Amino acid sequence: MANYEQHLGILQQGVEVWNDWRRNNPDVKADLSEANLIGANLSRANLIFANLIGANLSNADLSHADLGLAILYESKIIATNFDNATLTGACIKDWSINSETKLDKVVCEYVYVSGENYVYSEDTMKLEGTERRPLEGIFLPGEFASLYKKIIENSDLILRKSPETPNTANNQGVQFNPNNKTHTWESLRFRSKTEIKIAEALDRAGTLFLPNCLARLNTPNGRANKEADLLICYNGKWGILEVDGPHHTPERRVEEQERERIFKRQGIKVVERFDSSRCYENPDEVVQEFFKMLEIGYS
Repeated sequence: MANYEQHLGILQQGVEVWNDWRRNNPDVKADLSEANLIGANLSRANLIFANLIGANLSNADLSHADLGLAILYESKIIATNFDNATLTGACIKDWSINSETKLDKVVCEYVYVSGENYVYSEDTMKLEGTERRPLEGIFLPGEFASLYKKIIENSDLILRKSPETPNTANNQGVQFNPNNKTHTWESLRFRSKTEIKIAEALDRAGTLFLPNCLARLNTPNGRANKEADLLICYNGKWGILEVDGPHHTPERRVEEQERERIFKRQGIKVVERFDSSRCYENPDEVVQEFFKMLEIGYS
């Protein structure tokens, strides 16, 4: 978490500052995992070997950027501009791409399309233990872009032709904003990997919990659906644990306080918020502290 925050802070100072930092720290692997870079100007950025797992690069300008050997696993690149960018050796497994993503002038000799855990080989400067495309040789100029255009067109055609099916509603981990990434664990959806850390700690404690589930309840404006991060039942006592992450902005605090009051009016006596860094680094400690708060709240 510390590296991620430091590296993102440097990038937010501008590409020139970022590139200078990369030149002065050639042995540091850039960590921008899960970074929100929607619409960012990253033209000519040095992103070689960068960890961009789960990053949202939608509508970003990556023209002339170097993403050689970068890890773009589960990244979102909707309508991203890769004009004259370098993607040679990047891992693109499960990236999200659409017809508005500009790949026409991308420089790409080969990519990796499988694997989640990567080992860098300093001697060969390649990613090991992954599936390479093409299997041998390199893409001809324009071949990579042409290949992905066909994949996107076929995917769009399948989606357009898919009939609407009944009973597909799901009130767990609803993606309210298509630009926000969701994560899965044990077939459940979460807003962040930090929430998964807390879920794992609750699992270790053998506790009943409902993550990111919409609840139907009374509000001052009538019946409505409201979501809690983690609704937990510990020894028959119900409470809500909220993970304060990037989506919990000061602008939303009034709205969130009202939501907490609504849950409390329904009988949920304990609603507690915890800092995301602490949840990520010490999830078991956070869960045990929350259990104590539940005991006090219901005593």
